[in-house]
Amino acid sequence: MSLTSEIFLPCEDGSRHIFGMAEDPRPDGTDLAGPESWRTKVWGSPSIRRIGARFLPALVDIDGSHGHGDVVAPGQIPAFLDEIALVRAELTRLATETCSPDRTVEQHARHIESRLDAIEASARYARRLGGGLLIW
Repeated sequence: MSLTSEIFLPCEDGSRHIFGMAEDPRPDGTDLAGPESWRTKVWGSPSIRRIGARFLPALVDIDGSHGHGDVVAPGQIPAFLDEIALVRAELTRLATETCSPDRTVEQHARHIESRLDAIEASARYARRLGGGLLIW
């Protein structure tokens, strides 16, 4: 399984309208946020927490009981984009500390960077629409 970043618009009744494939103009694959294992191994790792990230580590919280879980509310998108920039600035450190033995640190860093690119593009698109982001 893979984690994906999905755009949603808040509804007046408090629910969310999650964009379906017909509404989402992003090319296939650009919604990928990494393999499911990254929920804990990369995005929820002690390393990313040491960097100072707070949104991405919340992905560990599948039910959201200890934080905001997998939701970035519309008003949180600017702070989330700041977090992505922070993670990018510490990419080598994150890749070094979370790399599995089956790849090089450079390969892992490129994989993390490509997933950050997709997540950032989704967040920027959500911001333009006044929406939020689900990563699940």
